[in-house]
Amino acid sequence: METIIRVEDLSVGYDSRMVLNDLNFSIPRGRISVILGPSGCGKTTVLKTIIGLIPAISGEIYLFDRKADYISEQYLDHLFLRIGILYQRGALLNSLTLYNNVALPLKIHYPQIPPEVEMEMVHSRLSQVGLRGNENKYPSELSEGMKKRAALARAMILGPEIIFCDEPAAGLDPITATELDDLLIELKSLFGMTIVVVTHELRSIRKIADRAIVFHNNGLYFEGDLKALLALDDGFINRFFLKGKANA
Repeated sequence: METIIRVEDLSVGYDSRMVLNDLNFSIPRGRISVILGPSGCGKTTVLKTIIGLIPAISGEIYLFDRKADYISEQYLDHLFLRIGILYQRGALLNSLTLYNNVALPLKIHYPQIPPEVEMEMVHSRLSQVGLRGNENKYPSELSEGMKKRAALARAMILGPEIIFCDEPAAGLDPITATELDDLLIELKSLFGMTIVVVTHELRSIRKIADRAIVFHNNGLYFEGDLKALLALDDGFINRFFLKGKANA
């Protein structure tokens, strides 16, 4: 498997407070990799560090076989053409219509794009997430599930190689969460996208994950295929996945 993200001796946290220490793991291209662990273990912190939103305490991150340089504006501009981010609460701008929210990355990175090309790209992405026909609505007029799909359309608009998703099912009812899971699986299948998902939703993990990266006790606890993880006879893993319980 080709590696698209590699983390070496990474320690993350806030100021002097260490959250996770000495992490070494990789994420393969074209798979759905799920980062999981107990609440507060540092899943989102690692995600934010990988995409450059917070600095690492120590260690290195390699994206697309290149050492990340989050200080360089040129590097960041290039990076954000190749990745998309689905934030936990969608992060749609309330003052913009659905169309303009989805088109925003195009307007930022390609301000000279012809209007007809922009329109075609936005309509295509909205169709892929099942929101075509809602272009003129504002976020306040959308359900939570529609907001998440709109945010996913925006994350996809530049045709990224990697999409990062932070708790995509948060705040969604089970049916809507399942529909979003199905959409992520479809994106991987149709476009060969690499998708990195932070979640603690057990049903979602079982459904979408090809690989799992598990954090526990301030470090990496497991890295590998989901089937191998679920086959482990391990006290923490058994408790986490509620093995043997009817609602697992």
